[in-house]
Amino acid sequence: MAGVTELSPSRALVAVPARAPAAPPSRWLRLRPPGIARALTVIALALHAVVFGFNAPLGRSIAGGALAMLAGFAWMAWAWWCFRRADTPLPPTAQPAMLVDHGPFRFGRNPMYLGMVVMMLGLGLAAGVPFMAIAVLNFAAIVGAVHIPHEEAQMQRAFGGWYSDYAAGVRRWI
Repeated sequence: MAGVTELSPSRALVAVPARAPAAPPSRWLRLRPPGIARALTVIALALHAVVFGFNAPLGRSIAGGALAMLAGFAWMAWAWWCFRRADTPLPPTAQPAMLVDHGPFRFGRNPMYLGMVVMMLGLGLAAGVPFMAIAVLNFAAIVGAVHIPHEEAQMQRAFGGWYSDYAAGVRRWI
């Protein structure tokens, strides 16, 4: 009988959960979110150059874009610092060591991804690249469909009810 171990003839059987073998990560999961963000940014910039050249059809806001990029980077760095202090790994495919629920994680479960989104939007605003909005939507869709569900499943397996309580009280993005 799989998953059940007999301790002794005088004791009852004790159920031991059987672990399923770990499936290799999908191709999309092996691509790290910063790499996906960089690739989509380069594609958006190249597409803009082909369609509009160096013109900014909707205008530019260098100060507003720089401020957004700085804010996104600061948000992401704060989340990274919280992970480092908790001694938990950064890669999305790594096994979590600790449930981090302080710092920017009080406001959203994925502050690093949110920081990347804000940085990409800031670059689009500063450079006057409207295609960056499409890149951001694609990034959010890929991360939201591939990385976040994988990470949430890992957190649920690792921390059970603690993670369920945290996820019930904190939104996914903001």
